[in-house]
Amino acid sequence: MADRVPDLPSLLEQLRLSKTSEDDSAHTEHDHVDFILKTYTVTEVLSELCKEIEKDVVPNKGLLLEKSLQIFQRSPTSWLVPVDTDSETLSNQYAAFITSLLSAIRIPDQRPSEEEIVHDEDFTNVKEVAPKVLEVISGLLKALDRNEDTEDSQRLQEIKGKVFKKVAACIACGCIAFLCAKQPWSNKCCASCAQVTLSPLMQCCNFENESEMLCGTEEKVGIFGSILTLLKPSLGRDTWKKNLSTRRVFYWSLVRVARPYLSDFVGTILPPVLLFLDDHQLENRLLGVDCLQHVLKNTPAAELQWYNRAAVIYDALHATLYSQEPRLVEKVVPCLLDVCAILEKRPTEEGVPRKASQLDALLRHILTNMQHEGKLAMRRAYCKHLHLIVQHLGIRCVCHLNRLLRVIYEYLEVYDGPVESARKDALTATKTMIVQAWPRMPHHAQPLAKALLKLVIDISMDESGTSENVREEICASATECLVLLNRCNEGMLTEDIKLVGDEIDISAVKKCVETVLKDTESS
Repeated sequence: MADRVPDLPSLLEQLRLSKTSEDDSAHTEHDHVDFILKTYTVTEVLSELCKEIEKDVVPNKGLLLEKSLQIFQRSPTSWLVPVDTDSETLSNQYAAFITSLLSAIRIPDQRPSEEEIVHDEDFTNVKEVAPKVLEVISGLLKALDRNEDTEDSQRLQEIKGKVFKKVAACIACGCIAFLCAKQPWSNKCCASCAQVTLSPLMQCCNFENESEMLCGTEEKVGIFGSILTLLKPSLGRDTWKKNLSTRRVFYWSLVRVARPYLSDFVGTILPPVLLFLDDHQLENRLLGVDCLQHVLKNTPAAELQWYNRAAVIYDALHATLYSQEPRLVEKVVPCLLDVCAILEKRPTEEGVPRKASQLDALLRHILTNMQHEGKLAMRRAYCKHLHLIVQHLGIRCVCHLNRLLRVIYEYLEVYDGPVESARKDALTATKTMIVQAWPRMPHHAQPLAKALLKLVIDISMDESGTSENVREEICASATECLVLLNRCNEGMLTEDIKLVGDEIDISAVKKCVETVLKDTESS
């Protein structure tokens, strides 16, 4: 066999330089493939293919990959598992070949000066080769997964298990990197091939879906830990921005691992996530918030309290509230509420007032920002989740009632565009405040009722581009707030509201007053 090995490179070169468009040429290719299968062992072929693929400059590498795929598709099971080669050596050879294939489509690292400059043209070579490489890997996976009732097939299953222990995580990372066609290094063809390759990978490992492949089952270990090990060198403080695909692979894998499996990896996950959050680029900060949101929802609170993790997360998230990016603020507030719920300490003694908590500090910060904010987009962002903060505080929101009411009055009064999202969110916060702080509402009933009725009048007389549906929605929300407020005040507002309805001849106002009066009569 040794005297034939020198001929194999030249034969592979002929395959690489041949053309597939002509019938005669295609016939010749099949002859070459059959000749290789009859003449050379799988270890020889894999070794030579690795050398060819690992070369930096190889003309027509795509054609070579096509012929490689044909070799595995046409190979008999006995050729894939020669009896004269032990299982460990053979599995190492397959693993090395797959690793070589994946190295050919690795996203190139960026230099520090290029970290924020990405062009589709920078990844042209990767996008051209990636579909072919993924097809070869998919073809090899299917070849290794043959299920025949033969002794060779049984040995193939044994080798397959060893191969996947070595490279399943590498294959998954290679596929995940190309799953999103919108990324500059991918396209629709790459994304399709990546998805097609993931399917046989899960099938070969006997996993039903992506989440099971990552998390594992009671009988089988998932590959999420192996993926984190592979990504760890590229997720350090000085390395995470150099490779664009690494953080995408990290996020895709993370959000598919739920409790209770995620707990084992929290210590490994948090450092890179906090790096994302501390970056100056908005997209990376949003990615960090999304990752933290998933971690908070899928990790037991007790484990996040270990090593002061929850406090570190709170400080990192709270720092983002100083940002002037509406998208970031909208995402951060719900995440902060989840952290506050973990950090919140229950009172140990009855009758002892609670100390101010992180939740109180969060509401104070949000109200301060809202009072001094002039940008409509930021006003909408702050107002969107105000009701959630009030709801989480419960009756303790009475400590902030005066400031909260001042903000609500201001936001109900100011027009903020045809959609009126800030006004609608302010009304939602008002309703939540009335429900949670109902014992204190009689002290603020008159000015609050006046502000709500004024809003109904203003929105009814508005001649701007606000649609009729939005006006009706705002009037309905304001009416609901008035009903709740009147109930808290034991109907003491009824006469004043009725007087407003008698004096103002506006249909929306009369409808609002009628609703409040009917509720009073029924109760």
